[in-house]
Amino acid sequence: MAALAASINTGNQTLIKQMLKAALNGKAKQELISKNGMILGTVGDEAQTAESKDGSLSIIFVGAIYNTDTLRPLVKPAPNGKSAADIVLGLYRMKGVQCVHYLDGPFAFVIADGDKFYAARDPLGVKPLYFAKSDKGWLFSTDLKAFKDDVKNVTEFPPGCYFDGQSARRYYKLPEAPVKNVNLNEAVDLIRTLVTESVVKRIEPFGDVGIYLTGSVESCIIAALAAEKVKRIKTFSVGLEGSVDGNTAKRVASWLNTDHTHVEISQQEMLDCLPDVVATIESFDANLVRQGVADFFAVRAAAGKVKSLVSADGANELFGGYAYLRPMFSEKLTSEIRLITENLHKTNLHRWERMTTAAGVEGRMPYVDRKLVHAAFHLPANMKINEEGRSKWILRRTFSTLLPAWVIDRPDNDDTHHQGIITALEEYAATVFTDDDLSADAVKSEPISIRTKDELLYYQIWSTKFPAEYVHLVGRTQI
Repeated sequence: MAALAASINTGNQTLIKQMLKAALNGKAKQELISKNGMILGTVGDEAQTAESKDGSLSIIFVGAIYNTDTLRPLVKPAPNGKSAADIVLGLYRMKGVQCVHYLDGPFAFVIADGDKFYAARDPLGVKPLYFAKSDKGWLFSTDLKAFKDDVKNVTEFPPGCYFDGQSARRYYKLPEAPVKNVNLNEAVDLIRTLVTESVVKRIEPFGDVGIYLTGSVESCIIAALAAEKVKRIKTFSVGLEGSVDGNTAKRVASWLNTDHTHVEISQQEMLDCLPDVVATIESFDANLVRQGVADFFAVRAAAGKVKSLVSADGANELFGGYAYLRPMFSEKLTSEIRLITENLHKTNLHRWERMTTAAGVEGRMPYVDRKLVHAAFHLPANMKINEEGRSKWILRRTFSTLLPAWVIDRPDNDDTHHQGIITALEEYAATVFTDDDLSADAVKSEPISIRTKDELLYYQIWSTKFPAEYVHLVGRTQI
């Protein structure tokens, strides 16, 4: 569990304590730093604070920096401690606002520097961050629920940006266009290297790691690569009782000889967790809530066995995994992949980060590694969805010798996971709402389009937990 909150020039320590308590429902110990009218606070075991030796700099930090061993000997003077927060603070002293360019990993942080401050968020926005302008200064938090109802104009801090109190600067953006005439063999070699490095980076330094094995080809690739490095690595899957959910995951786990846990849930358990899921992911988007229900049980099963859980989120966006993308011409496909990848910080990255944090597990996502994202955006569209309409084609081609054909070559329609949970949620919502309910004037007058009956169900739950003005902060996926 980890959250941060900061008050810049508001002088309200009580408010920060209340924000931190709301962020994690009062479940963890708070730590506060007060300097020059700035109050920085963290809550949770995974959040970090650090101060420079002379006391002039302070930081609150959530996230993980994977290249700390490389950075530590380069930071002069030597950091005050060994944590990621100490490394970032030392880099800031050396490089100023440009320190973010040296960081490899997901992060959000706020630094107090005398009477100035500096805030930043990782390139794709894996770690959430929000801020609001108050009468005298600024408020920051990783959690929407931390902001009190009387705090207006709460805004998402944009990914790949830093802010120094005067202006925001974008330090990262996706490549503009695919490279023409890409050699297939070279592309395969590059993707194999980068995916492998990204997975190893997230499992090798930490022995207590598990894999969320949904049965999708991208999650099977992660599990297979991890199984090469860690003997009997722990894997986890979830499914509705009596459905085919998890069948592929269990079969792959057996083939890889992993230490596998499959969680079978009842329809009632699924319905009972909905209020928690909606509140945790701070969303009513149908696709996100459906997936969040599966996550709810998977991460809680993992929480008692591992400290970190690796998921395959981001692969569908980067490599064209969604069904609606398959009929698109290359120009439209490239444009749409850019759009959904740019929105990942509001959709699936946000969902996974929230669900794992709530369960006290560190969530990791190899497919959104900065180097891999950059390489994927240089690939032409036909390496993502080929001429026959095969999605995630470059991943299948690259790892065709790592996994059996019944995983790599199965039809795209069979790659959908948690279909039993999805169908059950849709069917339940159909018993609660009619077509007239969905098309009613009251629904149409809502500030955002409600597209399905189960989304109407989630929206009604969401509306009891968040102010209406937060609706524009909710990420939207394609139905």
